[in-house]
Amino acid sequence: MNFNKFNPDMISEDKALIENLLKTIIDNNFSSVMLTKADAGYPIVFVNEAFTELTGYEIDEIVGKTPSFLQGPNTDREIIEQLGEKLDNGKIFHGKTINYRKDGTEFMMEWKILPIYNSDNQTTHFLAVQRLA
Repeated sequence: MNFNKFNPDMISEDKALIENLLKTIIDNNFSSVMLTKADAGYPIVFVNEAFTELTGYEIDEIVGKTPSFLQGPNTDREIIEQLGEKLDNGKIFHGKTINYRKDGTEFMMEWKILPIYNSDNQTTHFLAVQRLA
């Protein structure tokens, strides 16, 4: 389903059902999903279980933190700069680099980050979908 053309009325007029549907999709996705605010530092507001399995961090350990805590010595700084430029300009980012789990082990992550807009077309959040590369 293309959510750019998603019409909730096609499923039901029941808003609670639509919210439950989307929550079920995100919670049970094989890919790691992270939602951040568009504020300075991009504080984390949500991660799904695939994120906790990938990184070893539980949601209560990271809510409010910036995603940069996953970076370390071998994280590609050029990629992180590209990420910042894309986010600052409200564009979609797609890249891969080394990140770090809670136990300190490295993993190669590929991720896509999309801006989420409010009704005034202002970016309020970013949605990151991540997987092992």
